[in-house]
Amino acid sequence: MSDHSLRRAGSVASGDHVAIRLIKAADLPQIAGFPFTASIIEPLSDLHALTRAFESTGLWAETSGAVAIVDAQSERLLGTLQFYRSAPCIHGFELGYIIHDAADRGKGMASEAVRLFSDYLFDSLPDFYRLQLIIEAWNVPSWKLAERCGFVREGLLRSAGFGTGDPADCFIYCRTRKDWHEARHSPVSMGGAPKTPNP
Repeated sequence: MSDHSLRRAGSVASGDHVAIRLIKAADLPQIAGFPFTASIIEPLSDLHALTRAFESTGLWAETSGAVAIVDAQSERLLGTLQFYRSAPCIHGFELGYIIHDAADRGKGMASEAVRLFSDYLFDSLPDFYRLQLIIEAWNVPSWKLAERCGFVREGLLRSAGFGTGDPADCFIYCRTRKDWHEARHSPVSMGGAPKTPNP
C-alpha cells in the first residue's frame, strides 16, 4: 500500500454503519477541535498548522496516517482513526481513535471502525505482525471495545497515560497477524504484495 495509491483512491473500507476514508480539506475545522487525533507527535489543534500538514502529506505516510470515520449513509464526519509505529524495534503499529460527538458514542460506531481499519491494515501491509492499543485502565468502554474487536490484553503499563500530572496506569491490548488470520479462517501469510484500495 503506497501512500500515493491510497491518496488517489481515497476510499479505505466500508461497513454496515460506518465507512473509513481519507481525510478531506472540508474535515479539518472539525478535526482541529480534537488535539493529537490526526497526528500523535503534535496536537495539530491549530487549524493553520493542521492545514499545512494536510497540504504536505494528506495526513498519510508509509508508517503513519489518519483517516476519517464517516456515517456509511450520510457521509457525516464522525471522528478519526490513526496508526503509527509503536516502537522502532517492534514489528507493529499502534492505533488511536475518537468519535467526536458524545451523542454518537456507545452505538457501536467506533467498534466497527476499529475492526474495518484493523482488517485493512493487516490486509494491505504484509510486513507487520501486530496492532496494539494502549488504554487508560479507568476507560472501561474503550478496553471493552478492544476486546470486542479481537484484541487481547497483554498487561499493565504503570504511569503510562497521556497528559499532565500523575499519569494513569494503562492496559496494553494487541491483535497479531496470526489472530487476524485465525479469525478469517485462512492460513498465515508471511508477506506479499501490498493491496491497493479500490476507488
